[in-house]
Amino acid sequence: MKRYIQISLLLLLVFSGIRTTALAQGRNQILFIGTPLAVGVGRYNATGFTTGLDIRYQHPLGANFTITGKTGMEFFLVKGRYKDDFRYYYGTASGISIPITVGPRFYIIDGLHAGLNFGVDIGVSMIAATAFRFEPAFGYAIRLPNHNYVDVGTSFVTSFGEGSGAFSFNFAYGLNFGR
Repeated sequence: MKRYIQISLLLLLVFSGIRTTALAQGRNQILFIGTPLAVGVGRYNATGFTTGLDIRYQHPLGANFTITGKTGMEFFLVKGRYKDDFRYYYGTASGISIPITVGPRFYIIDGLHAGLNFGVDIGVSMIAATAFRFEPAFGYAIRLPNHNYVDVGTSFVTSFGEGSGAFSFNFAYGLNFGR
């Protein structure tokens, strides 16, 4: 606990000296196209590896505050054992889901952002169930010379169900519509 307080105070000290101005990312409409790479975490998690296609639209609400809508398709591999309708299956399997989320994104300093998306995961394959989706995220948007962006970040995806958590690394290219 003492270490947590020390790190928090250090971060507050560092960020208090940084002047936040109108951030370019927060003022632009940006379409991000990318791919997540995720690994299931937790004792009861059956998900091994997840990848797919992400499409996110960012709409500005202020100088450093935006709303993002996200959809795409995720392909996941299931480890050796998974449960479906009170039966256990053994052996590897794969599944497909379509996430649809919306939520705020806040640009802390130029490029550095935090977001929180809520929505639904629609199960497309037999072993994928439709469930609530909660996705807090942190990342950094790098401005390119052509005024577009490369966005790299991490997120934790969960439905709050037993064994539903996944840690994700996200990489996306952002097309800037508000040049």
